[in-house]
Amino acid sequence: MGISPTVHARQTILAALKADAAVTARIPAARLYPAKTPNAPVKPFGRYGTATSEPDRYSCWRGGDVSGAYHVFAGVDAAAGIYDPEQWVGDTVDAVAEAIDGIEDCYVVRTQVLPDPEEADVWHGVIFWEMKALAEA
Repeated sequence: MGISPTVHARQTILAALKADAAVTARIPAARLYPAKTPNAPVKPFGRYGTATSEPDRYSCWRGGDVSGAYHVFAGVDAAAGIYDPEQWVGDTVDAVAEAIDGIEDCYVVRTQVLPDPEEADVWHGVIFWEMKALAEA
């Protein structure tokens, strides 16, 4: 791990979400994306947001404190059983937050559910997290 562990944080969080049954019961693992999504992704889906890091400089360790967000999106979708996307996103935020908070040295610091400004019937959930990512140098 280098002095900026943002890639480590992304890989760790995506792997945890894709392995979590409560998360994948709501969003298929194939729709839990890194920061870049396909054009017009099928909803519901999740997307890793940008992360920032602050290096920790210990004599035998490399890495630092990383903070970022994971986003979930859903609209009304009768085929998927989503009739109240605000409630559905809120419940999904809870599942994602539990999975992220279960990662060693990673903590959810706040969550938010809000209407998406770009699509009238779509809701957007955000899970903000912080991680201590260190490895022996």
